[in-house]
Amino acid sequence: MKASVDMNITYKIMSSLSFEDAHVLFNRGFEGYIIPMNLSFDAFVSRFGNTGLSPALSIVAYDGIEPIGFVLQGIKELDGQKISWNGGTGIIPKYRGRKLGGSLMAEAEQLIKEQNVTVATLESLSENKPAIALYERCGYKVEDNLLFLRGDNVLHSTLPSLEDYEILRMPADQLIGSNLFPAIVPWQTEASSISKIGGEAMMISKDGEIQGACLIRKKCEFGNKTESITLYQVMENGNEDALNKLLAHALEYDQPVQRTTYNFLKGNGHAVSSLLASGFENTSVSQVFMTKFF
Repeated sequence: MKASVDMNITYKIMSSLSFEDAHVLFNRGFEGYIIPMNLSFDAFVSRFGNTGLSPALSIVAYDGIEPIGFVLQGIKELDGQKISWNGGTGIIPKYRGRKLGGSLMAEAEQLIKEQNVTVATLESLSENKPAIALYERCGYKVEDNLLFLRGDNVLHSTLPSLEDYEILRMPADQLIGSNLFPAIVPWQTEASSISKIGGEAMMISKDGEIQGACLIRKKCEFGNKTESITLYQVMENGNEDALNKLLAHALEYDQPVQRTTYNFLKGNGHAVSSLLASGFENTSVSQVFMTKFF
């Protein structure tokens, strides 16, 4: 790949590095970050498999023979279009402030364009204004804010009666390729991503018609009660009664459970209002969801 006119910078795909060296680069790239990421080697390797990242689609910047920065990327095909995800951009501390971010992003973009990607996506911490500004200069636009809400312990003493509604439950992987949830969403909240970590879908229907649905992941040991539940996505059609019942049953409001949302779209206004009214609270973490269309 081409060399940058700035310093002696060249670019190669991440598979040019061993996983051990890539792991060291990853942790160095996030040193001093707003929320530091210092992954173990096993967690770093698992990140590729669990989130669909690819060393062959990820880019590394070198100064001579020293790896100094990276963009992790993956691609999936949904609804007939290829969608990419920037799963992490980092530059080691001594090379920050040298305007390497733009050229690093450009090299990463070239890789995904060669794979006929039509939509590129990423998330960035809301308070990381320099990173958001960089992505905007690269052509990305903020689509929505992402919430990390939390609601622990018993929220309702009893669950609401379902009356004429019915709750349906299935593994998330059974919804891959369906149009029940949108395709262009934060990468780790999409059905094919959460199916890799034991995700499931819960739907509420009435007279055979789905009134709402959500994607969740429960943590529990066999034979024991649920420890925690993570909510990733909600689909609703304006039936707030059905939505409230669905969330109460899916998130087990009557149990002493730890509940969180993960990269949850603020644009899901009815769902956010329902969660807050039921006792969820905002946390200090928030992100923005950004996209670029080719």
